[in-house]
Order: sequence, then structure tokens, then C-alpha cells
Amino acid sequence: MPENVHIPLGKVQAAYDLTDDELYNLIQKLWERKQLFYKELWAETYEKYWHFAASGSLPYTQEKLPELPEPDSRHQSNFYPIFYGTQMVRYLAQLIKLVSYKPFRMGLDYLFETAFEDGHKVAAEERDILYKYFEFTELDRKPPQKDYYRHFKAGPRYLISFISRNMAGTLMADRDAVIEFLCDYPLKREVKGLTRRVVDSTLDRLAASAANLLPAIQSETPTEISAEARPASPPDSAASAPSAEAIVVPSALWMGKSPVAVRDAMKEDFDECVTAHVLLNWCKVGKTQVGRLLSPKEFGDDKSYRNHVDKLLFRAARLSIRQE
Repeated sequence: MPENVHIPLGKVQAAYDLTDDELYNLIQKLWERKQLFYKELWAETYEKYWHFAASGSLPYTQEKLPELPEPDSRHQSNFYPIFYGTQMVRYLAQLIKLVSYKPFRMGLDYLFETAFEDGHKVAAEERDILYKYFEFTELDRKPPQKDYYRHFKAGPRYLISFISRNMAGTLMADRDAVIEFLCDYPLKREVKGLTRRVVDSTLDRLAASAANLLPAIQSETPTEISAEARPASPPDSAASAPSAEAIVVPSALWMGKSPVAVRDAMKEDFDECVTAHVLLNWCKVGKTQVGRLLSPKEFGDDKSYRNHVDKLLFRAARLSIRQE
């Protein structure tokens, strides 16, 4: 078994060019599968940069070591990054009282540069204001009124509020789960930990694993009811999301027909992953041609079409697709 690899969602968003809504939906899927590790990167940063400095300050202060927060108990069914980010702001406001300027800055820079592909650009202005505030406060200097006075006057909690806005990117997740959930998304940009080679090899491995489970699923499927006795299905049922139930494809839709005719005949009633399975395995159409027929957009190379088909076949491997 390959070792589980965790990856920050800031890099995932850059790799797949996800919108904030798409990233939020991914977070909820990971949360449901317990494959979202919300404290991991923060805990690593604390151990590397803040623990020694904070512990050393305890004898000289009345403060206690703050603990990394857990998600609000009122929000157990979903994970809300901005709410958790607000909790993290309170944590950092306590930590600032114990950690001097230099390790705090090194730790926060490390966290952003690890979480995001262009980490030095993320919240760069806000971090600069925070560091200046922290530096002048620690050295007991008067803040420069011209540019930063209103920020300095607001205090550290206001200054680190940018954390809540960028919280989603600092969350860690299981890389295989991310690739599985985003199997229908093209990889727009290679980032550290998410290259085309990694994505392709992971999808191949997951598809092979699903294919190995298919005989067991088929053996557990009840004997098929005859077409005459089968109750009528609602018009949209065949086009719903794929499930482990047997999917029967009438031969009239594909036998002796051209690939384009098969695609058009199955478009209304079957998921495109079923169409890909039929074209490739029953009609013996090449993978690149299948990709050109089913891809939602044009790609500049044949490999991208084949990658798209591999993602469809990964979904189809979970199904029991039969001829009629």
C-alpha cells in the first residue's frame, strides 16, 4: 500500500483552478470522509517555530500556552473555514503575547509558503502591516502615523483577521481523496505534490482497485428482472449520479452504430462514464477518439483526451454495466 500523502488545499486550488465555491464543496466531501486535517499544518508550524519561544516566555508572563482550536461544536455536520479561521485568529492573538517578533514572522511565512503555491504573494500587504506593528511594539517604538497608524491602533486581533479569509488554503487533506473527488477536473497547473504523473498514476491505481471490487459487486447483484416485469423508472432516473446498481444498456443504442450515433443515442439517459465504457469496450473505439467525442472542451494534445477517458472509466469501474 502506498503511504498516505497529505497536501494543503491552497496548492490544490491552484493546481485545479478551483473557485472558492468549488473548494468549499471539496472541503465538505473531505470532512464527511474524515480526510480533512485542519490542524496539521498549524501544529507543524507551532512545533518548528513557536513552541520553544512560547515555552521560554512562560516564566516571565502570566499567560498560558494556547491550544490549537477545535471546530465549533455547533458546526459538526459541516466544516466552515471562515468560522474556524476566526477561532485561529483568537489563538494567534494569545500566541503573540508569548512569541517574539522574529520566530512569529518566520512561522507565519513558513505556513503561507507551504500552504500556497505563491505563498509570498498571499496576504502580503496584511502580513507586512502585522510584522511592522509587531516589530515596533516589541522595540517600544512609536508607529509611523502616515501609513500604519489606524492599523496599529486597532491591535493584533484586527491585524491577523486576514487569517480567517485564507483559512481554507491552510487545511491539509489526503491527496488520493482529493484526486478522486476532482477526477472530472483537468489539472491546470502542476504544483509540488500534484504533478500530472502523480495524478495519472493515482487515478490508474484507484481505477484498478475499483475494477478488482467489481466482480464482488456483480456477484451480490440480484437476478435481473425481465424487461416486461420491471417497473417503469422515472424519466430522469437513468441520468442520475452513477451507483452500484446494475445498469443495462439496450443493444439498439450501440450495436452496429457509429461512435457519434452511440454518443448521441445515450446522451439523454446515461451518464457519460457509461457511454465511455460502451464505446471503448463494446464498440472497440480507441481511447483518444472516445475522449474527443465526450470531452466538454477541446484539448491541444491526445494525452489530455485519454486522461479524460481514464477519469470516466474510473467512475465506470464502480458500476455493473450490462448488455441487453
